[in-house]
Amino acid sequence: MPEPVAAAPPARNSPNVRLFNVKYSPNLGDGLLSECLEAALIECGADAGTHSVDLAARVGYSTGAQGRSLKLRVLEALPGAIRPLAVRLPLALAARRSWGPHYEAGLAGATCAVIGGGNLLADLDLNFPTKLALAIHASARRGLPVFIYGCGVSSGWSERGLALMHDALATGAVKAVFLRDERSCAIWQELFGARHGLPAALVRDPGLLASEVYRPASAGGDAPVGINVTSQIALAYHAEDAPSPEALDNWYVALAESLLARGHSLALFTNGSPEDRTTLAALRPRIAALGGGERVQYPEAGDPAELVAIIAGLRGLAAFRMHAIIAAFSCGVPFLALAWDPKLRSFVESVGQGERLCRVTSQTGKDAAGLLSRAMEEGVPADARQRVVAEARQGVGQLFGAIREALA
Repeated sequence: MPEPVAAAPPARNSPNVRLFNVKYSPNLGDGLLSECLEAALIECGADAGTHSVDLAARVGYSTGAQGRSLKLRVLEALPGAIRPLAVRLPLALAARRSWGPHYEAGLAGATCAVIGGGNLLADLDLNFPTKLALAIHASARRGLPVFIYGCGVSSGWSERGLALMHDALATGAVKAVFLRDERSCAIWQELFGARHGLPAALVRDPGLLASEVYRPASAGGDAPVGINVTSQIALAYHAEDAPSPEALDNWYVALAESLLARGHSLALFTNGSPEDRTTLAALRPRIAALGGGERVQYPEAGDPAELVAIIAGLRGLAAFRMHAIIAAFSCGVPFLALAWDPKLRSFVESVGQGERLCRVTSQTGKDAAGLLSRAMEEGVPADARQRVVAEARQGVGQLFGAIREALA
């Protein structure tokens, strides 16, 4: 984990926090926000041993499990009535053999637990409801107060997913909830908050602290324009209006061609998910055929610090992945957010950049090149960026205050 910014030595009896999240997901955006939250809590005064417990029982950064793309395709192909039944047994086995023991071991020495951040309060095939319920119950058995911080909340929960979460919240272990956007707060209140007396406070995504936690070098005068490639499989799994695989590939190529024609050099990269890397690998021959030569590069990140360094070194960025956009904003890099999920729209609008949204299904790659060029000309307002980053820091301070109060 990177060193926290201006971290004070931990006070005696500082809270030793365990953060439940998906830190070691192959999507390095998840690790980025997790490392930022860890660092900010330690800066506030948490024990230096504060660290994350990965909800999938991973223990380090990697390129991801083989076959993930196939699993997503299979799930997408299952009829709606069969899909919930198909996942129940694998989830139960993983909970008993892997996740549960991992959580129990991870809580050793902890004085409290935090669930955060990321879009964890979502019911996609019962994945997160199963894991979060396990984590809350494991914490409750130890008498540890639990806090939910910086998460997004999605609608469309199944009856089983709701039952798992209601049962976990009924333990009373969760003491306070802080969510990253107004839409999430509203959904939380409807699904859980009103019933359990847990209203949600609004905070900024902890990933906005990337510029302070990692201190990356700024882009030089000849910096490339970045295209952060996301696979159609990922978009189709989460979005209601995803382009076809062929249409998305053609769109990426048209964007690259238009940016090269405008005289820009390019950096095509991913956040690390295996399906995204496969998509980028398949695109490379078509990008090479555009004739950009040495003006086209393909940087790869092995951890969140390297991902932030790539993004900070860009002149501008076009991306679907929310934490690529968040890192760009934090580092003052102009961006074009490729709309696909309500959480991305919520973030972009929350930082006053709503005009930086582009919908791939209705706007061409050439259109996007023009929009991104205009964003680069206008830049990111420094005062707005500094204010938002400061608000992200203050939000973690609120969390730490709630932790202190619960442990008093």
